[in-house]
Amino acid sequence: MNSKYRNILRYLSAQNDWTSSAKLANTLGISKRSVKTYIADINSMELGLISSSNKGYQVDLKKLNSFFASMNNAIPQSQKERAEYLLKCLVNADSPLNIFDLSEELFISEVTLKGDLRKVKKNLADYNLELKIYGDTIQIVGQEKSKRKLMSSILYSETNDNFLDIEKLKAAFEGYDIDYIRDVIAEIFSTYHYFTNDYSLTNVILHIAIAIDRMKNGFIYTQQADREANLEKEYKIANEIAKRLEVHFGVKYSEGEMLDLAFLISSSGTSINFMHLQLSDLQDVAGLRCLNLVKRILEDLENNYYIVIEDADVLVRLTLHIKNLLMRLENNFSSKNPLTAAIKQNCPSIYDCAVHVSYTIKEETGYTINDDEIAYIAFHLGYALEMQKQANSKITCSILFPFYYNFNVHLMEKLTQYFGEDLLIQHVVTNESDLDALNSDLIISAVQLNLVPKVPFVLINPLFSNADKNKVANKIKEIKETKQKELFKKNLEAMMDEQLFNIDHSVRTKEETLKMMCKMMNKKEFVDTSFLANVIEREAMSSTAFGRIAIPHAIKMNAKKTGMFVFINDKGIKWNDLTVNLVLLISVSKDDRRLFHDVFDSLAAILTEEGNVSQILTAGDYQEFVDLIVGCF
Repeated sequence: MNSKYRNILRYLSAQNDWTSSAKLANTLGISKRSVKTYIADINSMELGLISSSNKGYQVDLKKLNSFFASMNNAIPQSQKERAEYLLKCLVNADSPLNIFDLSEELFISEVTLKGDLRKVKKNLADYNLELKIYGDTIQIVGQEKSKRKLMSSILYSETNDNFLDIEKLKAAFEGYDIDYIRDVIAEIFSTYHYFTNDYSLTNVILHIAIAIDRMKNGFIYTQQADREANLEKEYKIANEIAKRLEVHFGVKYSEGEMLDLAFLISSSGTSINFMHLQLSDLQDVAGLRCLNLVKRILEDLENNYYIVIEDADVLVRLTLHIKNLLMRLENNFSSKNPLTAAIKQNCPSIYDCAVHVSYTIKEETGYTINDDEIAYIAFHLGYALEMQKQANSKITCSILFPFYYNFNVHLMEKLTQYFGEDLLIQHVVTNESDLDALNSDLIISAVQLNLVPKVPFVLINPLFSNADKNKVANKIKEIKETKQKELFKKNLEAMMDEQLFNIDHSVRTKEETLKMMCKMMNKKEFVDTSFLANVIEREAMSSTAFGRIAIPHAIKMNAKKTGMFVFINDKGIKWNDLTVNLVLLISVSKDDRRLFHDVFDSLAAILTEEGNVSQILTAGDYQEFVDLIVGCF
């Protein structure tokens, strides 16, 4: 608990009567405004702990002891918890904080506190903020907008990335009418026919709630921005919202606050209903610069990932998203994504494609994109990728059906209706002997066969019943799984080398591990000396770790040879916020890009299952590792 809060409570607990804000301010050496702020903060932690009236303030002694006890139990213990606590104290302080007071609050030495402050300083750098030390005091220095961005991140972390739930927002901003903010935004957006989604709407609510809280506590956003003629509608919406909020919350929106809100609105929605938008309309809506960037993204996806996006709806949604993303990047906004961790953990191959898109955007614009924004891009790529997988994984089929009127046509229509996305009918024959010359994955026969075919087959009733439908579906699934497993084993063996397999029992850092592995792959002539720098560049964009696994690789696939270094470490390697036990360092030559994606997809599917990981980590040698990982497919 902040020492300022503790001093207020201790002073009030010793008084027998009401105490005015002026007396509290003079006694404690703080401003009257700070008194009001601190008391509001205390009451947000324990409702009704301090009563207020025109006579001043008075503490409820019955509640005080239990409050102190609960606060003592809530003292941050780990360095991470203390760093988060310090960030919160610093960003909410209107004057420098005393180092000795902070160490007393946290029950740690000044030496330990200074160690924590190094972590705080590193975190602040991510938001273009500085930690300034003035003798025995410390203070955050930087733009108000950057401080609000930090606050957003802190609040998001405290609610376990669950800000899509409006109840979480209410809990984070106790005392503020979050429902009113949401209703005002929804009503005015509807009036102006402005369209957004649930994620963007929640981010706008969060932005406004932080802005109101900061304004009420004297932190005003004064940075000016030039009005843009093409955002006239957004300025009107921002003005309407601001007027309503000013009356309800007793704040005053400056011109800087108003312009900032207008830019946020513009980056969070569109005045055109994308459901009715055509490809031919995109240049007018998104602009030529955005279309050229999307074109470059699509080219890179096709060249590096063999992903071809031709679906009009997907292209429209992706283009609108990139348009709003550029607006957010240019105006230093960030859009929180509650599903980032889940996408990284459960869809690493799709997320990796999105990282590559972020690299393309950085090359074209100079802007670095964070994990939340990368995950939003993965939303758009995921649908296109799954559609393409379905199209590329069809089972070829030959049908044996003796000629009888046009019953064979009816059967084909039914098979196409039920299995069109999975089955490609190549041939329809009337004699069993004709099957010998055909090369299909599956034979569907409406008559009993005299010889057992070399390929999988299904016997069905000529009238094709529900039971037949289930038999065909099961056989298709079985064939697909067998083909995928065989392909995975073939590709895995093509990539792996027994010399690039290591089981290690020493304590290593992420940096030491990557350096050692890259050096070994360079020695074996899989990569050149620039590979380590390229792998670190990819890691800097977004960690390749998920669960207990890391699959580091370079952003560009131009290695000398394709290979995979398997490194098992039972001690665990600290990999950013995770601890990994299995590192698969992959190098990919230009000619093997398709091979990489096939293997990466399969590895991701296997290694996202914790049971599989535990089993694979028991491998005692190279061959056992290969057998275990293929067996988990």
